[in-house]
Amino acid sequence: MEVEDAISYSLIVGVVVSILLIIIGVVLIFVHDGAQGFTLEQIGNVHSFINTSTTTPEKVVQGVQKLDGLSFVYLGLIVLIATPIIRVILLIGDFLKNRDLLYTILSLIVLINILIAIFIVPDYIIK
Repeated sequence: MEVEDAISYSLIVGVVVSILLIIIGVVLIFVHDGAQGFTLEQIGNVHSFINTSTTTPEKVVQGVQKLDGLSFVYLGLIVLIATPIIRVILLIGDFLKNRDLLYTILSLIVLINILIAIFIVPDYIIK
């Protein structure tokens, strides 16, 4: 399998898995009439305070084990966000294998920018 095919399949698989996790989460929310101690009305309210800042990755993993719908939705979002990161990492590997220094450096810069945007910038926006 060529690297381009692996990158293409990783994007397809990432999006499909993300969609399935989110659908499972929504179904579980309706079946259980809520999630993570919140009622369906609280989750669906336009002015709901429930968002990704109200949880942690540890809570998501614990919630998935308990079949918590909101945790499945969060996990689907995590997979969706991780999909382009995996693509960039695969590209870096391919550029390294082909000894293409310029594109390796550019891809590393892109990866660093994505990671800063995900892990550092939100701390400054929320506070």
